Order: sequence, then structure tokens, then C-alpha cells
Amino acid sequence: MKTVITLIFVIAMVNIAFATTRIVDINGGGGYTSINAAIQASVAGDTVKVWPGIYNQQVNLNKDVVLMGSGYEGTILSGSYNPVVLMNTGKLMWFRVTSYSGDGIKTSGGTVSNCAIISCLGEGILSNTNGAITQIFNCVFYKNNLHGIQGSNGATINVINCIGWSNGAGFYYDSYSSSIVISYSFSDEPQFVSEYDIHLQPTSSCVNGGSPSLFDPDGSRSDIGYFGGPDCPIYPVVTEILITPGVSTINLQAKARANY
Repeated sequence: MKTVITLIFVIAMVNIAFATTRIVDINGGGGYTSINAAIQASVAGDTVKVWPGIYNQQVNLNKDVVLMGSGYEGTILSGSYNPVVLMNTGKLMWFRVTSYSGDGIKTSGGTVSNCAIISCLGEGILSNTNGAITQIFNCVFYKNNLHGIQGSNGATINVINCIGWSNGAGFYYDSYSSSIVISYSFSDEPQFVSEYDIHLQPTSSCVNGGSPSLFDPDGSRSDIGYFGGPDCPIYPVVTEILITPGVSTINLQAKARANY
């Protein structure tokens, strides 16, 4: 007698969510003109890329996304808002932030990386939420009317590779109930190229003066300030070279990363 064996294969269909990059252009060249609209349309892991322009908008970064400018030179978050940026999660990078009426950024969590917080009427960054932890890397706090950074009410702020210079009330203020941990940061004259060009002169102590556990994209020890650290905004850097030999030719293919 023949025995027929029937095999049943169960194939599970798995939905894989891929990260999306959403483009914001105040001049209408992207999918959004409002930064907040792009954030609200995003899901965790997405990137909201903001093209150059002056964005007179109060930004609410309330999702675990990367909010990425196109460089402090031309991507400016500003206006008469207090604060200009409100964030409790996610990552903010490559912007200039200026508030004409109060604080630049108020945070109860998240990461601020490679931003220039300049000429705010109040604090550059304020964190006053009990239990909140904020990470700040390679930022410049310059000419803010009060402190570059203020923590109070049980907030924790970790500051690495940052420059605080010419702020009206000093680089930072840590109240008795908060914790601001400053490491590999600089509060003397940093030797900027010019008043609002925050590139470092070659003789600056901030060059190769950052955390030895962080590296610039060229593999050197990280600089302190906006143009340092792994998120440093740079021109393309070759990260991989593929060499494929043929019969009479050699195919050379290079992969590069451009932060901007």
C-alpha cells in the first residue's frame, strides 16, 4: 500500500518597516514646508531632513526620529518663541538655533549633536524636568544672553566636546537639584575663524582636543565644537574601496559618506 505524505509549509509573511527620509523645504521643493508636519508624519527610526532656509517655526521634536538640518550656516531655526525647539526624544543635528524672546532649546530627553545655539535672549539649552536625561555632543553655545546650558529640578545633562563662549551668564549653570556633567569641553576663547564663522583656526586648543573615545570622520581624535565628532558635517569621505580584477581591466569602485 502506498502511503501518501502531505507536507504543509506555513510561510509567515513578515512586514519589514524601512526607515524613511522626509524632506522639508520652506521654499516648496520637498514633501513638506512645515518641520512639525514632517515629524508628525514620521515613525520611530525615520529621518526628517531640512533643506537650507530660515524656519520661523516652533519645533516640537516628540518622536524618536533624527531631525537633520543642512548646516548651521544656512539652516536656521529662529523666531520669537520660548523655546524655539521643544524636545523630549529623538536627535537634533546640524542647525543654528536662535530665540529672540527666550530659550533656544528646552529638552526633557534626547540628543543634540553638532548644533550652534547662538544669540538666544534666554538660555541656550534649558532642561528642568525631573529625571530627564539629555545628551549634548559637539555643540557651540555662543553669545546667548543667559547661560549656554542650564539644568535644574532634577534634570541630568551630559555635555561632551562642546564650546561655550561669550554667554552673558557663563557656559552653564547646574542647580543643586540637577546634574550637568561636562567633559572635554571648552569655555575659553576657542579661536573661531571669525565672529560667526565657527570653524576653528589650526592653532586652537579645540583641534584634536575632544574625547579620545570619539573620532572625527577622518579617524583622528575628535575636535571640540561643531566641526568635530562622528557626526561632524564634512565633505565626502571615502569609506570603502572595492577592487574587482578582470581579464584585462581592473574595476575600481569607491563608496563615500557625505554628511551634508
